[in-house]
Amino acid sequence: MATTGFWPVYNHLKETIAYAENPDKTVDRKFLDDDLWQALRYVENSDKTDRTMYVSAINCPKQKAYEYMMRTKRRFHETGKVVGYHGFQSFAAGEVTPEEAHRIGLETARRMWGDQYEVVVTTHLNTDNLHNHFCWNSSSFVTGKKNRNQIKDHRRLREVSDAVCQEYGKSVLQNAPFYGGEKGKYWIHKDGGKTHRDILREDLERCLREAYSLQDLNRRMNALGYVCDFNPNHTHWTVRAVDWERAVRIDKLGFTKERLMKELDGHKLWGYSSIHRVGFYMLDHPIYKPPIQPVNKELKRRNYELPQTYTAVGVAALMIVILFLILMLLIKLARERNDYTPQTPGLRKLITEAPKIEQEYRLLIDNKVSSMQELYDFHDDLEAQIKALEAQRQKIRNKIRRCLDANEKSALKQQAKNITKQLTPLRKQNKIAERIEHRAPELLKMMILERDLEIQAYTKQRNMNYDRSR
Repeated sequence: MATTGFWPVYNHLKETIAYAENPDKTVDRKFLDDDLWQALRYVENSDKTDRTMYVSAINCPKQKAYEYMMRTKRRFHETGKVVGYHGFQSFAAGEVTPEEAHRIGLETARRMWGDQYEVVVTTHLNTDNLHNHFCWNSSSFVTGKKNRNQIKDHRRLREVSDAVCQEYGKSVLQNAPFYGGEKGKYWIHKDGGKTHRDILREDLERCLREAYSLQDLNRRMNALGYVCDFNPNHTHWTVRAVDWERAVRIDKLGFTKERLMKELDGHKLWGYSSIHRVGFYMLDHPIYKPPIQPVNKELKRRNYELPQTYTAVGVAALMIVILFLILMLLIKLARERNDYTPQTPGLRKLITEAPKIEQEYRLLIDNKVSSMQELYDFHDDLEAQIKALEAQRQKIRNKIRRCLDANEKSALKQQAKNITKQLTPLRKQNKIAERIEHRAPELLKMMILERDLEIQAYTKQRNMNYDRSR
């Protein structure tokens, strides 16, 4: 039984640096990309592979795999953020010998990438679960085209691995859900966040408890920013938030047609006369809830107009500090007032990530970063500091390898540790800055949508009050 997975190696992320060991002396590092180099060094780490017995390569010599990969990129002028991929194939404890694991890994790699990419395959023996590592070029040596890291590639790796394992007489996971679909949800939950389906489930539960008819349920969901398809002629009922691209089938969340209708019918039986009196009134007089409009109010108070599009021209001037300040105010409101709920599900989901949002806001304030351009400059400066410290530490580590004096080696190791202590907060800030860069366009969209929905709700309430007064 083998589990599989892979992830991209980026050209300015340094997750694999901590695993770097035993640099290959056959390639001059100054011509190579650091991250792919570090991924290959980890994959080929002789402490984990019984020296180099279980290291192989496909479409390139294993001693010069990196050099060949970079030659491919230069030949096709193929550059970009993703420079390679790092994957694994892990076996159940005691199921395979190292030789079998390596043969299975090589055959899996040949079928997956052997006709297009340079690949390094190693078998690591440092855990009870023997496992293979794959490191392959993101650019094809045949066409130069990039591997796009699509969901179907993850599925195919799992299928190929299972097929090879069966051919070698090994077990596979039968009828198991594809792991990739749950992996993102797992990490969101582990960080204390919620997925968009979690938010939808909670909203449906709350509206269903209060609704007295399908029309009332639809109206309550509309007030929370959802578009519902409760057509009785449709096989599956769906719900889509105004800021989602695709609708969600609610029966997959446990809300079947039968359950909805049973609960709604049950509500009609209790307190029949009073509920129906209220129900008939609500059918004729739909209740909307502003008047709380924090986004629109704060934008006016700060005299800031949201740009309507997130274009490359206007992105640098985007005042992200104002967006994050308003978001922090919304988080405070949601914590302190029971009657406040953002109208868009996306913003409600974002509020569940309050600890991360607070980190990001604090970074902007502490470093006096107001706009995206200032964030870009700050991020570039951080990466320059990190790179300089890493180069300094690498020189010290090179001295350690050549040093024969025990006292001098101990002093050098302490110097390297001190640099690592300096790197830790810088890397943390670097990750937070990257999060802000990725979050900014989505946050802008959410703020525009929330402001527009607030104005719509206010207009409906005002028109309703006007009609009643006539």
